[in-house]
Amino acid sequence: MAGISALLNPLFSSYDVLFQPVLALGPYISLAFFSLCLALLFSVIYYIFLDIEEADRIKEKISERQEQMKESDADPGENWDEMKETLKLNQEFMMLNLKPMLVTVVFVGLFFPWLGSTYSPQIDLEETGDGLSGQLTYAGSSVPFTANTSSGTLLMEERELEKGDTIEFSGIDWALKSVDAEAGSVKFSARFVNLPFSIPLAGTALNWLGLYFLMIMPSTYVFRKALGVQ
Repeated sequence: MAGISALLNPLFSSYDVLFQPVLALGPYISLAFFSLCLALLFSVIYYIFLDIEEADRIKEKISERQEQMKESDADPGENWDEMKETLKLNQEFMMLNLKPMLVTVVFVGLFFPWLGSTYSPQIDLEETGDGLSGQLTYAGSSVPFTANTSSGTLLMEERELEKGDTIEFSGIDWALKSVDAEAGSVKFSARFVNLPFSIPLAGTALNWLGLYFLMIMPSTYVFRKALGVQ
């Protein structure tokens, strides 16, 4: 893991410089920008690397086979033949999607970890004269804190924060997720949308990943529809 971090840190630093003007617009606008850009990028990848005509042909055949299966419910033998042909067509369709999917995975691997470190940072603690300390940083701005790893609390802007507590910074609330004494690190996560109820994995607020999925699904549909990629 240390080797991977050493490789990614220079890349993340270049992203910080390159996207500084976007990040400076605030967490909400910057995440919306990145979500739309990625939706467009992934749609273009499928437009370039997917054989659209062949994909449409296979989907049409699958639809035809499914209709034939409905009509031949009374004949189990004929229905089984149609099912085997449908499975074969589905396999062909999956193989057709493999190339654009692999290209998409490459971009996800290059960009998503940086988004995670930007909106849900894992901050390494440093030994100082005041004990262990660190800084929550976003878009070139930062707020310092000192950590008490034995109690799992932080002293930040004259407030003592425990796990789950939030602090407002750069126009958004940041929740303290953990204080890891063994790893010597602290994790924060930006709360983008507060929820009136708790849901599995997300809890009572959507983090960057939850809001990203809410934005990218409809925008990807629009972009792919415009490019003729179904």
